[in-house]
Amino acid sequence: MNCTRLYRSLIALALIFTGLGAGYAQQIDSMVNVYGEKYPQEKIYVHFDKPAYNTGETIWFKSYLFAGIMPSPISRNFYAEILDQSGKVLQQKVLPIYEGSSAGHFDLPANLPPTIVFRAYTSWMLNFDTTFLFSKTIRILNKTVPVAPPGATAAKQPAGSKQGGAAAGSIPAAVSLRFFPEGGDLVTGIESVVAVKITDLYGLPVNAEGVIKDASGAAAAVFTTTHDGMGRFTIEPKAGKTYYAEWTDEKKQTHKTPLPVAKATGVVLQCAPTGNRQAFIIKRSQESPENLKTLYLLGYFNSQVVYKARLNLAQNFMVSGSIPLEGIPTGIMQMTLFDANWNPLAERISFVNKEDYFFTTKVVPVAKSTERRAKNTLVIDVPDTLKTNLSIAITDAGLTKADPDADNIVSHLLLSGDLRGYIHNPYYYFTGNDDTVRAHLDLVMLTNGWRRFKWDELAAGKLPVIKFPRENYLALNATLTGVLPSQVPKNTQINVFLQAKDSSRQLFFLAIDSTGKFKQDGLVFFDTVSVFYQFNNSKHLANKAIVNFTNGTLKAPAIIKPDTAWRVPMPLDTSLLNRGKYFASEAERLKPELEKKVKVLETVTVKARQKTKQQQMDERYTSGLFSGGDATTFDLTDDVSAMGAMNIFSYLQGRVAGLQINTGGGGSQLQWRGATPSLFLNEMPVDVSAIENIPVTDIAYVKAFRPPFFGAMGGGAGGAIAIYTKKGGDVSSSTTNVGGLDKSRLTGYALPKEFYSPDYSRESAQNELPDIRTTIYWAPYLLTDKNNHKITLNFYNNDVSKRLRIILEGMNEDGQLTRVEKIID
Repeated sequence: MNCTRLYRSLIALALIFTGLGAGYAQQIDSMVNVYGEKYPQEKIYVHFDKPAYNTGETIWFKSYLFAGIMPSPISRNFYAEILDQSGKVLQQKVLPIYEGSSAGHFDLPANLPPTIVFRAYTSWMLNFDTTFLFSKTIRILNKTVPVAPPGATAAKQPAGSKQGGAAAGSIPAAVSLRFFPEGGDLVTGIESVVAVKITDLYGLPVNAEGVIKDASGAAAAVFTTTHDGMGRFTIEPKAGKTYYAEWTDEKKQTHKTPLPVAKATGVVLQCAPTGNRQAFIIKRSQESPENLKTLYLLGYFNSQVVYKARLNLAQNFMVSGSIPLEGIPTGIMQMTLFDANWNPLAERISFVNKEDYFFTTKVVPVAKSTERRAKNTLVIDVPDTLKTNLSIAITDAGLTKADPDADNIVSHLLLSGDLRGYIHNPYYYFTGNDDTVRAHLDLVMLTNGWRRFKWDELAAGKLPVIKFPRENYLALNATLTGVLPSQVPKNTQINVFLQAKDSSRQLFFLAIDSTGKFKQDGLVFFDTVSVFYQFNNSKHLANKAIVNFTNGTLKAPAIIKPDTAWRVPMPLDTSLLNRGKYFASEAERLKPELEKKVKVLETVTVKARQKTKQQQMDERYTSGLFSGGDATTFDLTDDVSAMGAMNIFSYLQGRVAGLQINTGGGGSQLQWRGATPSLFLNEMPVDVSAIENIPVTDIAYVKAFRPPFFGAMGGGAGGAIAIYTKKGGDVSSSTTNVGGLDKSRLTGYALPKEFYSPDYSRESAQNELPDIRTTIYWAPYLLTDKNNHKITLNFYNNDVSKRLRIILEGMNEDGQLTRVEKIID
């Protein structure tokens, strides 16, 4: 085991706590430790197969869930959502978490906006600051991208900026400067470090240089950006003076920005890493109130106190010291300075880089070729005895060109996942540990806040309110309606059968609890299951009570408030954009040929005058205007793929040309040629809600009538979908009730989908189809241990790619991380 990962809190007492301060100290630092032990914060990183997509493609993803520096043992359910930038949920999936990870996919429909947001969380994370939920804005390549973020207009420029002329109809690239005094405040008469951060309208870094002047125009300091729009300068504010920056950006445009007003009295906290210790200097105003003459400094890592000191500034105006870093692993350490009454005065974060976070993984191409449909072989070797959990994506290199806007597993879990705000090119800070990289990383620490604690609440002993308790996978929750709680006898029990689509069954005996509800958690099932139930020896309840079943998961709201993290992606490299559009146009060009070959593959030879299965189903189920017609038909009585559909709308997704279906958190939404299709159940008009809860196994036949359908009200401009439930001869024994028991339906985890990887070494009619896959290979679970540390992967190239990019990421059981990136030419 790597002992440095299993650190213990280090407490170094600069002075012994005495009097009132010690009591408050015990309250504050013990509360911090309580937060760390009882309310650990989870964070998520998601590995995608590629950074951008075309409509009609599939997003493949693998999530890694951490609590502090270790794989999280807390949550069991993973929530993933696709949203538009207004916050509307387009699709949602709930997946089980195993060994701190989960994997899934989203199929992208045609009617997507130019950018979408992938958001992921656990229910436990919703109890705390939702700023730290995982979100990533994803570009849809074959869509027109707006020139500015939603809501941005030419009028919304930073105060004091002077923009040059812009092209007619375009939006000027607004540039803004922000100041970050070290510790939080400027104080009159104390020399302070001030960091600057300059960004454009998209939040991307801008280089600049400038002069700090007072109101009379006299220069007080100069600054220049040294890395990604960030820089620093020192200034000693004078009493009665205000200051502003006069600066020029990289396009030679001039700007004027005021500095924060300095406080008349106060304290300044300055920090600098020095080898295996974190040095600090604390200065106070010469004329200070009594509460600033005794100060307390608290250092904490991963919500555990690692340092606390009482600082006596009664006779001195400055004190210095250092925090030992032995036993503290790589990550962000926070320091907060309090006055004599334990009111927070200043805060500073610093990055401790022990370079202990990485484990070695070898990815060796044994056989490689980028010829058309050529075979490639990789060997993945993890020379370690610890269990590892890896994922690998192999894609067309032109679609995954190195993107500074992208995080990876190392930079996100160690840096950007713990900070507010956008971090540009975060992995750069892990490419070395020399003085230059450390100085640049310290600029990130100065310009990005970290505010996990509300100190007034901790001082009062207030703990967080847990609205969302920990989930133990899926649950079988039953509530009774139609009867009063007093009418439910004690020790009432419900006997419940869960029956999956493969006819497998589970039996549960649910006893009533003190709240009048029934619950069984710790369940894992996928898609939908039938629920059969009966009361145990209670005819009264059987006759009057209605039982409602839920699976215990959260339900996504129809609209989620947009987050500032949902930024418009940075402009794409032209070659990447062109490559994406090339694949989109090729897919569109080959679509008729593909459909033609698919139909040929599906052709069934029949005897003369013998009716097709479609004709038989049409005669058996349809009548009047629903008989015949211009329609796409689906016989579900012998369609194995229907068994895996969440509902009939998810089954129809992508199967009917022109029909657009979204199955988001607000319910299924349908559109065909700009209008909403009419819905019929057994030829009776119904709405969406009446159909989406019908088990697909109960449906025999579906006809999707192309617009217009004259059998619908208003002329049927959106076409129609007619759904027919099974009749006697088509009902299998697996879908019938169990012994006449009452029946319900329950939704489980999202159904897994296997990544299709063709094998061109074998003869197959499927191999005659054009191959323009952009993701050549995807494997979300590669597991190794001391007995199995090598994995061999075989995959075949597509018809067009000449350069392939391999990205492997993962973690081990000790919380260490790995990332390998290779190119196959």
